[in-house]
Amino acid sequence: MSEQKNTAELLIIGGGVIGTSIAYHCAQAGIDVILLEKNELGAATTSQTARAFRTYFPRKPHDSELAARSLSEFESFEANTGVDPGLANLGLLTVLTSAQQAAEIEAELPDHHEAGADLKLLTAAQAVEHNPWLDPAKVVAAVWNPHTYRVKPEAVVRGYAEAARKHGARLHTGVTVTGIDAGSGLVSTTEGDFTGQAVVIAAGPWSGDVGKLAGLDLPVWGQFAELLRTDPLIDEGDLDAIPFTFHPVSGLKTMGLGRSFLVGLERISKQDGMRDIWFRAAVDELPKWYPRLENVKLHSAWTGTLDVTPTRSAVIGKGGGEHERIFYAAGFTGHGIAQAPVAGQIIRDLYLENNPTVDLTPYSVATNLARLDA
Repeated sequence: MSEQKNTAELLIIGGGVIGTSIAYHCAQAGIDVILLEKNELGAATTSQTARAFRTYFPRKPHDSELAARSLSEFESFEANTGVDPGLANLGLLTVLTSAQQAAEIEAELPDHHEAGADLKLLTAAQAVEHNPWLDPAKVVAAVWNPHTYRVKPEAVVRGYAEAARKHGARLHTGVTVTGIDAGSGLVSTTEGDFTGQAVVIAAGPWSGDVGKLAGLDLPVWGQFAELLRTDPLIDEGDLDAIPFTFHPVSGLKTMGLGRSFLVGLERISKQDGMRDIWFRAAVDELPKWYPRLENVKLHSAWTGTLDVTPTRSAVIGKGGGEHERIFYAAGFTGHGIAQAPVAGQIIRDLYLENNPTVDLTPYSVATNLARLDA
């Protein structure tokens, strides 16, 4: 433990689920850690997600791997941190609506199985058994992922934070970073200067801006996002048994929540003023797959900002050259809760100069910049 109040081996910028996971895993490994968060821990994106995580990401076996490897830590989370993360079975139903799409998705399933995802290809009839609200005439097949769960994001952040503190980490809130000297590890803030042998950028939607303070181009930006909720369906009873249902072509996502459906529409764009466009798109899209929801009104359940990259997968790694003191883990596009455990382990391993247990090529800045230029 450093004797100097504002000096540590590792300075972490960002106190969401990614930053607190990094703090926990690094402090547990004996690294002297200071974490800086401009608001309260988990106050931004982390606490306002759909409160669920999945271990299957169509066409992205690398993302499935991070989530599948993270599951074991969630299963032992309470034993390790003393905080119950609120895991509850939910399941993920990925709906396939054409023979070509079904064939393409089926062809990639072995890669996801190798990555650790538990998946089963279903017939249309089996899919409708899982979610009887679907229009059976429009379903060709589906993929079932039982390892998708409800979770309490605020509990996960609290558990990581409390466990990190027990291992000696110092977590500061209400601290805004105003400058970073990549060469010296000096971080200027509204509460004075902090110094670290290395700096981790895990600031969610603001990670691109924080990177610029260090002269590092991180392809991460803040993306408008909204979750909607239907009017209560009074005559239908509790809908919590309806699984997380994903339509890859349209980006529509639904899940039962009490007497309502939670509804999201996965659309990525840098264009401003998208809220009205997306809301109208969600209103139009929902009854295409759920005829009984034709005239049900949608209301905003959450409006906020996600951290997004060109590949829609995170950037995780270490800078080179003049930025060799800088590490980063950001751009999780709403999936940070599912990938936080392994993300924390990766940054720990990189700092200790150990080989990470996963291939980081899909998460490199170069991969993301290549997609941006394509």
